[in-house]
Amino acid sequence: MAAAVSLEPQAVAALRTLTAHAARLLGVGHATVLLRESGEPGRLGVAASVGLGAADADTVSRCLATADPVLAGGGRFERGDAAAACACVPIVRDDGTVAGVLAAAAPGGDRRFDDDDVETLAQVAAVVGGLLDQAQSSRRLAKTLRAGIEALASLLDLRDGYTARDAGEVARLAGAVGGRLGLDDAALSELDVAARVHDLGKIGVPDAILQKPGRLDAQERAVMERHAVWGAETLGRIPGLEGIAEIVRSHHERWDGRGYPAGLAGTEIPVAARIIGACEAYRALTSDRPYRRALDPDRAAGLLAQGAGGHFDPDVIEALLAVVGERGDEERPAPTAAPHARPRGVPPAPAPAGGERHPLPAAFERLDGLPALAESRDRVLAVLRSPQPSSGAIADAVESDVGLLIAVLRLANRARAGARIAGVRQAVQALTPEGVEQLAGRIAVADFFERRPAWPTPAEPFRAHAVAVRRAADRLAEETGFREVDELLAGALLHDVGKLVLGHAYPGYPDEVHAGARTPDERIRAERRALGIDHALVGGVLLRRWGLPTGLARAVERHHTDDPAPEPALLRLADMLAQHAQGAPVDPQRLLEAARRVGLTPAALRAVMFELPTSGPARRRPAEPCPLTDKELATLRGLAEGKVYKEIAADLGIATSTVRSHLHKTYRKVGASDRAQAVLMATERGWL
Repeated sequence: MAAAVSLEPQAVAALRTLTAHAARLLGVGHATVLLRESGEPGRLGVAASVGLGAADADTVSRCLATADPVLAGGGRFERGDAAAACACVPIVRDDGTVAGVLAAAAPGGDRRFDDDDVETLAQVAAVVGGLLDQAQSSRRLAKTLRAGIEALASLLDLRDGYTARDAGEVARLAGAVGGRLGLDDAALSELDVAARVHDLGKIGVPDAILQKPGRLDAQERAVMERHAVWGAETLGRIPGLEGIAEIVRSHHERWDGRGYPAGLAGTEIPVAARIIGACEAYRALTSDRPYRRALDPDRAAGLLAQGAGGHFDPDVIEALLAVVGERGDEERPAPTAAPHARPRGVPPAPAPAGGERHPLPAAFERLDGLPALAESRDRVLAVLRSPQPSSGAIADAVESDVGLLIAVLRLANRARAGARIAGVRQAVQALTPEGVEQLAGRIAVADFFERRPAWPTPAEPFRAHAVAVRRAADRLAEETGFREVDELLAGALLHDVGKLVLGHAYPGYPDEVHAGARTPDERIRAERRALGIDHALVGGVLLRRWGLPTGLARAVERHHTDDPAPEPALLRLADMLAQHAQGAPVDPQRLLEAARRVGLTPAALRAVMFELPTSGPARRRPAEPCPLTDKELATLRGLAEGKVYKEIAADLGIATSTVRSHLHKTYRKVGASDRAQAVLMATERGWL
């Protein structure tokens, strides 16, 4: 027989208990569980054994080959004259496969087995089979969780080098503190995971705040404090990490109830969150930061002791100080470079996992060279070389291709200091037509019928779906009166850019990951189960890495959630409508829920669904930004529909005199002399 089969310690202990139970039930001196070796199904290994002696090898072989109970001496239930009576029953899993055998023996031949004994042994074997199925499921879940943790840590490292390194130090320290406080193995495992990803939400904090060398003002601090909630929301989307999400949400709560985000106090705060909060504080005090130098460990320990009973749980601080005292200089963190010393746009090297680099950072780098389709590039150049091209016409041409859009937005945001640029038209104005022409002339291109070996995701289907979502988003903006159209259309084109990253990072994506998933919601859940992350989250991180606006990144990141904010909600609905128009299955109930979230009635949704498959190009882009307020534009739209003042007032819930006031302001702003001219000018400029 082979050496012992490799199983988790908990599974081994359970098998030993079941094996001993089988021996006691049968009143024999020996019982054993023999399992197939992984990778060598014909080879058996001892998983658990009690008593002296061994199962008869021929009996075991026949049981394994026939998948039926066998007694020593040959044949089913046949009583032989063997010196040692032996009974074997197969161990069968839920899928019908035989995993091994459970054997019982009575050394010396002083015990004979009958049919009742075999039935008893079979009942124990059935429990063993269930245990093996559960252990296999647990291993799969653990593997998925480990992959997810590595992926999330890698994403965090791309945003902020010292935060990721801190997480490893905090996890090691938290584990020691948790052990001293008597946490069991399951709680310690959960604590380790939470400590490694407790600052994941900082992915959503803008660089200007995250890497600010001075103290944060009140508004900046409010944004920074949201990272606990953002991290918890991200983790809560991954099956199996719901408890860890609550720990992450609470790791900035205070013992005295003055923390955030919920103001929990005392034992209301999960013990793991209390441990992480204290360990994070110690690590922060003893590390260099952009705004101060590291403190001496003794000084840091003194400050923590002062905070016991107020900021921190006194028992946690006592355990932490004991751990730090025992470790002495070993616990002194290595000096770390301030994050702003790293060149902007160059990510730090992620922590190696198993001696190898995590695939996500390399996949992010591959996207820096995303080509444009040659046809799209040529059309942009044709527009740029026409007499007096407008920024709206150039923007329309750029938005025909994701590669062009990304290149224009990235260059515009690098060239402009201050507020970020989220819309293509604004980016075109910042770069000037000449700058866009230079960019288009040197961008890498690919042909419609060319599939580059380096790009696992075909370019044309990806572009076609992005453009379809853009058209749907534009139609929804018109239907709902949403004003930030430029940013919405950019988000529509970029909403699936994370799929390109996952295609490079994980061979077999998306086919092997999505498997039988049909609808968008099913596919996003399949990604979270298999990878621990999803393409929406990865896309948001990529946009932040490129220096694009946080609002745009957040809309992409959350377009598969039930976020009530207008941009992600409209992107979610536009994506579903584009899927439907292209013949892909969509959950009708989820479609209705998404429509209600953006204020669209079922009747209006039906109209949009009917029009989209046969609609032409998106409506003409305004040649210049609309100077009218929402009320002024709504009033002018009422005139364009042929309504009189009283009807417009009733629709908007305002007085007739207010309608007149809005129209007079409108005439003055657009330079019109009367209502007809104002409607005509607004229509020509694309505002109506």
